[in-house]
Amino acid sequence: MKRTRFLFCLFDGLRRDMIHPKLMPNLARFRATCCDYPNSTSAFPSETRVQVSSFVTGAYAGGTALPNKTGSGDGHGIMANAFYDPALGFDQPMDTSDTPRMEQAKSLYGRLQKAENLGEVLARAGRKYAVLTTGKIGNARLLNTNAAELGQVVFSIWGADVSSPAANHDSIIQRFGPVPDQTLPNIEVTEYATTVLLEHMIPEHDADVQVIWFNEPDLTYHYRGIGTPESEVAVRSVDTAFGRILDWWDAEGCTDGWQVIAASDHGQITVTGQVNVVDILNQAGFRAGPAITDDFDVAVKRSSSGQITVRDRDPRLIAEVLAFLQQQDWCGLTFTRTGGKGSLSMSVINGLNERSPDINYIMRSNDGANDWGYPGLCVADNFDIPIGGGIHGGLQKIEINNLLVMGGNVFKRAVSSDTPTSIIDIAPTILQSLGLSVPDTAMGRPLTEAFTDGPAAPAWRERVEHARSNGYAQEMTVADVEGSLVGYLRGGRRNV
Repeated sequence: MKRTRFLFCLFDGLRRDMIHPKLMPNLARFRATCCDYPNSTSAFPSETRVQVSSFVTGAYAGGTALPNKTGSGDGHGIMANAFYDPALGFDQPMDTSDTPRMEQAKSLYGRLQKAENLGEVLARAGRKYAVLTTGKIGNARLLNTNAAELGQVVFSIWGADVSSPAANHDSIIQRFGPVPDQTLPNIEVTEYATTVLLEHMIPEHDADVQVIWFNEPDLTYHYRGIGTPESEVAVRSVDTAFGRILDWWDAEGCTDGWQVIAASDHGQITVTGQVNVVDILNQAGFRAGPAITDDFDVAVKRSSSGQITVRDRDPRLIAEVLAFLQQQDWCGLTFTRTGGKGSLSMSVINGLNERSPDINYIMRSNDGANDWGYPGLCVADNFDIPIGGGIHGGLQKIEINNLLVMGGNVFKRAVSSDTPTSIIDIAPTILQSLGLSVPDTAMGRPLTEAFTDGPAAPAWRERVEHARSNGYAQEMTVADVEGSLVGYLRGGRRNV
C-alpha cells in the first residue's frame, strides 16, 4: 500500500466566486468532484502572513483569554503582516519580511511563531516537509521558521538567501533557468513554479507534505482590480497551473498515495477611497506615529485592518482614541483587549495574547459591487493600492471566505459540507491523516467528517456579538462548531 502524502496548493487571495467552469475549469472540476467546504474562513487579521502562520500551526494569531501569569497567551503570535509590539523596542511596526528585524524578534521572543509548526511536528516524527513559494520573503520564512536547523526544503523565488540550504537553490536555477521577472499578471512565475514542483520538488524530495504557494491572483487583484481583464488572466493562469498538477495527479500522483488540498488564504474586496489615519489622529490632537517614542504616545500600524498601541497601555488614552475612531465614518469594526465602550473584545476574533495591540480597528466596508460586478467595497489606509484595487485584512464576509477543497482516497468525493471551517483546520487534518498527534498549541480540529470512513458532520450554530456606544453600533457573527475549542469567524460590520 502506498504511503499517504499531501500536496497543499495555495492560490493567494483567490475569491470563491471566481471559480466556475468558464473561468477556472480545472479548479471548478476539482471542487465539484472532491470534498468542498464553502463556509471556510480566514484567521484575523485576514493578511497573508497571518494565514501562513495559521496554516502551519493550526492556530489563530491569538486566543480567547488575556495572557496568563507567565505573560504568554494562546495563538501563533504573528499579529499581522507588520505589527507593533512595544516589547521589541523597534521604531516602527515589524515587517515580517524584514529578515534582520525578524532575527532580532526571534532572539527576544525565543520563538517567532509561539505555536508548534508543521515542520517541527513532521521532523520529530521522521517525516519530510518541503515548500515551494512565490510569495514574499516573510511568506517563505513563516512557512517554515526552522527549515535550516531541521534540514528541510524551502525554495523561494526570491533567492538562495531566502531559501533553505537543503533546497539547493542554485542547482534549481542551473537546471530550470533564472526565475522570471515579476509582472502583472504574474504568468511566467506561475508557470516556472509549477514546472519546478512537478519536475523537481515532487520526484526529488518525495515529501510527506509538499506545499506550493502561488502569489496570484492576489498580486493582480491588488494592483489591477478584482474582475478586470488582467485579473481574469491571472486567475486563468493559476487554473492552468492547477490543471498541470491534476494531470500529474490523475496519471500517477493519486495512485502513489498523494492527497491534494486546494485552498486560498483569503479573498479580496475593492478599495473605494484612502484615509491617512495617522494624519487624522494628529489633527485631532493625539500624538500618533509608527512607534511609542518621546514624540509619540499612540503607535499606529496603518492598514485596512489597523492596530493601535498606546503608551503604558493607559486605559484613559485607549478610551479617548477608541471614542474618536468610532465617531469617524471611515471606521468600521473596533476591538479592544477587554471590550466595552462600544468595542468588542478581541476574544471574539481569537486575537488575544501578549503581542496584541490595545485596539484593532477595521476600515469601513459594505456589500456593494465594484465596476465589474464583484461585491465587497471598503476604504483603506494602504496608499500603495490604487483606488479600484483589491485589499484584504478585515472581516467583511467575502474577504474572509477562503477556498478549501480536499481530494484523494482519504476523503469523501463530491461532497459539499456547510460546516464552518478555517485555515487553522488544515494542519490538524493532515497530521491525523498521517497518523501523527496534533500538538496542544493547535486550535483547529481535524476535519474527520471529510474522511471516507469519517463520522457525520458536527452540529453547529451561529451567534451574533453586538456592541454599541454613543450612536456607534457594530456586530460580529461567529459560528460555534461541536467539538471545536474556538469560534469560527463569519463576518462583521458596523451598523451605525
